[in-house]
Amino acid sequence: MPKIEDIQLNIIKDSKGGDTLKAVMTTENISACSSIPKGKSRGEKEAAVVSIEKVLMNFEKIKPKILNQSFDSLFDFDNFLIDLDQTKNKQNLGGNLTLVLSQTFARFLSLYKQKELWQTLEEEFFILNPALEKTLTFSPPLFFFNLLNGGKHAPYGPYIQEYLIIPQTNSPQKSLSLAIEFLQNLKIYIIQNYSQCNFGDEGGVLIPSNDYEEPLKIFKEIKSKMDSEIEISFGLDVAASSFYHKEEKTYHLAPSRTLSSQELLETYLDLNKKYNLFSLEDPFEENDFESFKNLKQKIGERTLIIGDDLTVTNPQILNQAAQNDAISGIIIKPTQIGTITETLQTIGLAHRKGIKAIISHRSADTTDDFIADLAIATRAYGFKSGSPQNPERVVKYKRVISILNNK
Repeated sequence: MPKIEDIQLNIIKDSKGGDTLKAVMTTENISACSSIPKGKSRGEKEAAVVSIEKVLMNFEKIKPKILNQSFDSLFDFDNFLIDLDQTKNKQNLGGNLTLVLSQTFARFLSLYKQKELWQTLEEEFFILNPALEKTLTFSPPLFFFNLLNGGKHAPYGPYIQEYLIIPQTNSPQKSLSLAIEFLQNLKIYIIQNYSQCNFGDEGGVLIPSNDYEEPLKIFKEIKSKMDSEIEISFGLDVAASSFYHKEEKTYHLAPSRTLSSQELLETYLDLNKKYNLFSLEDPFEENDFESFKNLKQKIGERTLIIGDDLTVTNPQILNQAAQNDAISGIIIKPTQIGTITETLQTIGLAHRKGIKAIISHRSADTTDDFIADLAIATRAYGFKSGSPQNPERVVKYKRVISILNNK
């Protein structure tokens, strides 16, 4: 493996116009680059994100140390960064710095090996999780499309953060086509009923209503008018921590709707009865393992109970959630843990615990399609990249399709 001859760290704009990072690693014959997103809705236990100014200072300090080393694997490179940081949550270097370097090195390694990124990630994944290589079968990931934005992803509307459709097909191309058709019908509905169609952070439509059930009613009406042979299921990313009041220990689901944990659970049971929900992500605040468990016991046989803020792509917290039987699915975001190696370790643990891994983007994203390769490499159950409306979302869905067409 050749030494990295140079690394450049650049500041670029993300999909929301904010500053994010892009790294370029080069040798005489190889040039690899990668950029990272950032999330507006963040779990308390995520890897630290430090200021761009501090990142640049930290980078200049560690750059000579990286260039002085030779790395045989992504595991070696990421462990070198972890040793340099010496904290549990990357608060010294910043999880944003470690991740952009980790992602870029993964691409650098792929180019050196003359392989596709997903192939290199797959090799690293099975080296870290050797027992899975003989037991995991490949199936294309289900696409989770966030078509209506609320909560922190929207300037107005319901407090629930994401209203999703999940086409039940193993053809990603058909799934994307169906989502585009559904979104077009949704836009028409919004214009006809609300006079104008605006969009949230992830390209989903907005509605001028705080009624948390209204989007599901709209989805159900659109679905009933579509002539589709493929079943279209609905899901929610509630992001309940965003409307949880710690002092009161209540959930403010709407301006006039304050609920206890038990009352919120009953609300989900009612919604599930009406709309047969395929998935419920972060239905309670991020430390309430017990309520997750209670909901899973009630509806978990048919509905995925998914942890995101609850688990933050952290293997220790995932293990706790598994021991508590709190979830049946986990959102995987490399930004939450800070390196790709640790991300691979968390996904491996999810497979071993029988918990479905769903690879996800962030609300402020770039056109980097790294996570698409990650989903294929790790046999992910699902893939989530927002609405098929904006280029930074669509490019990731199309990368999954491209990989599968050439696999």
